[in-house]
Amino acid sequence: MRALDLTLRSGVTFQDGAPFDADAVKANLDAALAAPTNFTNFLSNLEAVEIVDDTHVRLRLSDAGTPTLGVLAGEAGMIISPRALSQDDLSTSPAGTGPFTLDSFVGSDIRFTKWDGYWDPGAVTSPGIDVTVFLDESARVRALWSGQVDVGFIQPNQVEEVRAGGLQVTSAPTADFFGVILNTGEAAFAESKVRQAMMLAVDRPALVQNVFGDGCVPSAQPFRPDDWAYAPGLDDSPAAQHDPQRARRLLAEAGYPDGFSFELQTNTMQTWTQIATVLQAQWGEIGLKVDVRPMENVQFVTARRNGEFASTLSTYQSARPDQSEFIKTFYLPGGLFNPSGYELPGVAELLAESSSSPDPEVRKPPMHKIMTDILNDGPPVIPICTRTTFYGYHDNVHGLEVSPLFDSNLAGVTVDGR
Repeated sequence: MRALDLTLRSGVTFQDGAPFDADAVKANLDAALAAPTNFTNFLSNLEAVEIVDDTHVRLRLSDAGTPTLGVLAGEAGMIISPRALSQDDLSTSPAGTGPFTLDSFVGSDIRFTKWDGYWDPGAVTSPGIDVTVFLDESARVRALWSGQVDVGFIQPNQVEEVRAGGLQVTSAPTADFFGVILNTGEAAFAESKVRQAMMLAVDRPALVQNVFGDGCVPSAQPFRPDDWAYAPGLDDSPAAQHDPQRARRLLAEAGYPDGFSFELQTNTMQTWTQIATVLQAQWGEIGLKVDVRPMENVQFVTARRNGEFASTLSTYQSARPDQSEFIKTFYLPGGLFNPSGYELPGVAELLAESSSSPDPEVRKPPMHKIMTDILNDGPPVIPICTRTTFYGYHDNVHGLEVSPLFDSNLAGVTVDGR
């Protein structure tokens, strides 16, 4: 058995006054293992949590666990006050150790206030943060122009419009991609040749140009080109090309010469529905009849989490908290977004090899083979393009940066006059 020893920062308290200590860490990790959450499978190699003393914890691992530190830097390591763990709804009454406390969470509006008890008060420059969720992308831009919001996510095809309105734009390539999950519990999607055919039917460059212009890199793999997990040459392989004629042959060989019908779920945002409409047309060219179903966001996310879909279109993170966790989540049984237990022999062993070292040069070969084997098998996740994330903002906003892992640290952002 392997061990990872953690030293906790001393003198830190939760927002409800409880101490942040080894007992709290153990309570959180034990709770995650006892009752499955969205990140429980990230901790699949965690065998036991041992308290050494108040500021030291030892994690007993079943393998080398190179990704574990990355995992603990994400949701799995966001420690909640033990007093709050038993509460029915942590979304409205959380108690962490972060720089902001939650004031209210009503509908699409969330309000946070700077917390004076934060362990590093000098790092927090904003008195608070108000978040409004706009599923209507045009409404989001109008809210920016009107000054209702200071910062907002925008799509690549809105960049010139936002700049023309006198606003600033910042961007960075981020470790996420647009893609479609196929539920392999569906009879057709259980067929390798059907999945291969659907990959071949997607004309990624045409789709990206049609929907985005720029800002999303067409790719048949989930990792962006500057990621160590990206397999060079894979996008040039026959399995990654746009080849409708070959796709139709594969459908016939799989027993679907006349195609079949299925539902494609997505949310109601314009970009998502545009992508779905293009896919509907491209898959229609090989005889597939696609019923696009835009869904209210909570219903959409819940259906995806519960595996209640035939296919679902969204964005998915590929390197957060670690590239290996993407493989666990989408390609191994028990993964959150692998509802019917898709499994390709050899992938688990290759993943263990890739996760055995912190050195990317050691991790690359087995990871690249995973991606090659999955593509040739017909992936249960059909990648479309890897994203660049754009923010529009007013010129009185300072310190705003786009994180490559998508999550932005807003503690150091300031807004003149606020």
